Amino acid sequence: MTFIDSLRNYLSPQILVILCLGFISGVPYGVLMDPLNYWLSEEGIEKSTIGLLSLVFLIYSLKVFWAPLVDRLKIPGLYSFGQRKSWLFLSQFITGLIILSISFVEPKESLNIFVYLILAIGFFSATQDICADALRIELVEKRELGEASAVFVIGWRIGAILLSGVATFYLAELYGWSFAYQMIGITVIFLSFIFLIIIREPTREIRPSKDFFREPLAWFEDSFLAPLKDLYLRYKNHLLLLLLLIFTYRLSDMFLGPMAMPFYRETGFTKIEVAEITNFYGLIMTILGGLFAGASVYRYGLSKNLVAGAILTPLTNLPFIYLNMIGHDVNFLIVTITLDNFTQGFVNVMGVTILGTIVSKSFTATQFAFLVAMVSVPPRVVSGGSGIIVDSIGFHEFFIICALLGIPAIIFSIMAHKRRKELGFE
Repeated sequence: MTFIDSLRNYLSPQILVILCLGFISGVPYGVLMDPLNYWLSEEGIEKSTIGLLSLVFLIYSLKVFWAPLVDRLKIPGLYSFGQRKSWLFLSQFITGLIILSISFVEPKESLNIFVYLILAIGFFSATQDICADALRIELVEKRELGEASAVFVIGWRIGAILLSGVATFYLAELYGWSFAYQMIGITVIFLSFIFLIIIREPTREIRPSKDFFREPLAWFEDSFLAPLKDLYLRYKNHLLLLLLLIFTYRLSDMFLGPMAMPFYRETGFTKIEVAEITNFYGLIMTILGGLFAGASVYRYGLSKNLVAGAILTPLTNLPFIYLNMIGHDVNFLIVTITLDNFTQGFVNVMGVTILGTIVSKSFTATQFAFLVAMVSVPPRVVSGGSGIIVDSIGFHEFFIICALLGIPAIIFSIMAHKRRKELGFE
């Protein structure tokens, strides 16, 4: 099969459905990213506080603790739509309501309430992600995981960056932040009904479930320990390498993330420049990187592309150092975003494909949530202090640290490439 032939796989109906799933996941996550950081920075909230608020993303990492409930608990009145779809609808609908609510709060005057609402958005959108991640894996064959991961990431970027990013920045510039968040909240509520209709419930293996009230210990073992035991039995001696790989693979990128918007604002870039270059143009580059990654995995296998992504990530952090030196320069910002976002798209697909390859369809939601926790909890904890580091040493040294954090991923991806047969990464 040629590289062009592998690109045609993106047109299959199942892959297009997964594009929609990525979009669903991206919208609420994007609400908590660049627009929120820029809004808080504009309101005069300290960078150290903004950095600490990025810890809200830990909720997405900790979803492993309630993923078994999403896997097994039936929602009265909604279960007729299917286990995955009912949870997807409920979590997305509530997320939209909370985004709508946050538009009526002034962050400077009511920071505590603002933070509580941010945490609530994180919890319910993380619950939504449990369903979306499981559906993405259950709707395709294993050989299609590369393309499925690519379009999921593309859909996620469209939702997080084009709708929650570009559209929010434009609306905020014209009508203010409150109006912008109101429109996003209403859109999420509307989409919850649309996707309830267009997404089908997959056929999957449903294991018999213990009754929580009658056999709580057996239920705990069946829901939490059995998925982890399955993971251990399948990988045994290679499990430590897998965990180290997924833990470090996006460490560099995640550490830099919370400080990007404060950096752009302090460098003098306007909201429109941020929306057009870092979000809209950046989205295009991310999509191209994701498409290239999915087709490349299908054509050349996973392990070689893992190594390439690990090397590219720290290299594309380096242009931020030069941009910090020259200041407000739109042309070099475009160069920086071209390199960084293309690599982000590529690396995101690699990361999602790793997880999709590892999990068993008997424990999809729980195992995926556990692995996501391993990927993101430590980096999120570390990135929570990124604002404190910038306040202490400045952006120049901060960007150097970000690049150096990419070295462990290079080492572990090379080790995984050497054991690709045992890991199923061929």
